[in-house]
Amino acid sequence: MRFRTSSVLLVAILAVAAAVRVWGLAFGLPHSQARPDESQIIDVTLNFLQGNFKPAFYDYPWLYMWVLTGLYVVYYVWGGMNGAFQGVAELVATWPIDWEPFFLISRGLSAAAGVATVAVVYRLARKLWDEPTALVAALFMALAFIHARDSHFGTTDVAMTLLIVTSVSLLVSAHAAGERRLFVLAGLFGGLATATKYNGAFLAAPFIVSQLLHAAESPGRRVAALFDRRLLWFGVPFALAFAIGVPFVFADVGRFSGAMSDLAHSMRTGQGALTPDNGWLHHLTYSLRYGLSLPLLLAGLAGAIALAVRDPRRAAVLFAFPLVYFAVAGSFRNLFFRYMIPVVPFLVVAAAWLVTAAVRRVTQSGLALAVAAALVVLPSAMSVVEFDRIASAADNRVLVAEWFARHVRPGDSVLQSGSIYGYAQLDNRVWTVWTWDRFRKAFIVQNRRAVGRPDWILLQESPLPSMTQDVVTEFLNEDYQFVREFAAYVPRNGRVYDIQDAFFIPFTGFSGVERPGPNFTLYRRSSASLKNAGRTEP
Repeated sequence: MRFRTSSVLLVAILAVAAAVRVWGLAFGLPHSQARPDESQIIDVTLNFLQGNFKPAFYDYPWLYMWVLTGLYVVYYVWGGMNGAFQGVAELVATWPIDWEPFFLISRGLSAAAGVATVAVVYRLARKLWDEPTALVAALFMALAFIHARDSHFGTTDVAMTLLIVTSVSLLVSAHAAGERRLFVLAGLFGGLATATKYNGAFLAAPFIVSQLLHAAESPGRRVAALFDRRLLWFGVPFALAFAIGVPFVFADVGRFSGAMSDLAHSMRTGQGALTPDNGWLHHLTYSLRYGLSLPLLLAGLAGAIALAVRDPRRAAVLFAFPLVYFAVAGSFRNLFFRYMIPVVPFLVVAAAWLVTAAVRRVTQSGLALAVAAALVVLPSAMSVVEFDRIASAADNRVLVAEWFARHVRPGDSVLQSGSIYGYAQLDNRVWTVWTWDRFRKAFIVQNRRAVGRPDWILLQESPLPSMTQDVVTEFLNEDYQFVREFAAYVPRNGRVYDIQDAFFIPFTGFSGVERPGPNFTLYRRSSASLKNAGRTEP
């Protein structure tokens, strides 16, 4: 009976995890730059589908792209059965005109990896302790805000995290049992994690700790134990799996070396004024503070410390990866919130152990444990719901583009001020679009300096870094008149945004935010007229 109850609870938790990751999955669409990194990944897969296996993008290994390409092939087969595609070339040709399925498939892959991570966290906690602790850990993981948020994105972070926690889970079991099969599987998943994103290489840390402990526990043969067959059991499958994601290491050494040099430079220099002074403090006070909520973060940190005191050898293997990873990630100058996602599963496992142990000191009641767990995870869960509410609303940049399609005559010129990441996606085949070139300090039309005055000016306002160029202010002082506002949020202090990632939904401070995107104010020259002047809508 207890097994059946636990199974039902686990299924319910996984269903919640899936629901909060699927809700709002179509955020931003059809705006293709709602999460800019997504299109870079899709570009690589489209190259694969066209037979080009040397796309010039080596910032990430290719495992995620290989899997995504396979899913696009499935989409092609399904479309072929329904008469949508006559060949793969026809599938690729739909990208510039119907790109939404490509984004949704990639985001669906990330969401599925997010849900699977909840199941792996459950397995890890159950192996370490017991069923109630495992269920609490699964609940915490299901509603960890930063993980649920990034499970919406068709990027590599959540998939890598799934493979990392799987590898560590297997390694903890392998360390305890000494079984070759478990070391092989741990190495395999570690290599796959690194083939998804290079950060997975820090999985060497828990294996090294395991080897050191193994040697310490082998008196009289410590050196032999340190370099025994476990190195091969873990290392060989790790290397082979990693190779799947980096074929360009052998086929295109020059460009790969250049990409790694550029990536290293970016990590060292960051993004100028957007880079905080202290990366470790930044991740604690922003990435993890708001990404987990304060109760869950504090429970995780306290639980990790308590476990290190109570069972230092097991804790050393369990927490070696997040400790080394955090130490290195905080030293970088690029400090994206998403860099802390691989740390989250280990914090929620520690938090689950602490909460369960604390409740058991008072009562053995399952209801009391459920209430305590719910109270700890509630602030994070509220952030998840608020994020999904906003993400599921139409993006403000989409509303602007739709309004232009209805009201602005083809051929009119349109100037957009502010950050390029906040631009409405206006078709330059329909309108003459003015864009700011920050290097030339001028507005550009079709790679030439714009001349004259635009028919329309679209001002952008956002808490993210943005600016209205001085020349735009000069234009507006001439013969322009206000048309309308497109409001996405009510300006308010206290909101935190993922500034370095240029993402237009807040990380905290959701009240007053109606939809993704900046606020816009639209002006037109007196000589410009509306396409449908008879409409009552402005």
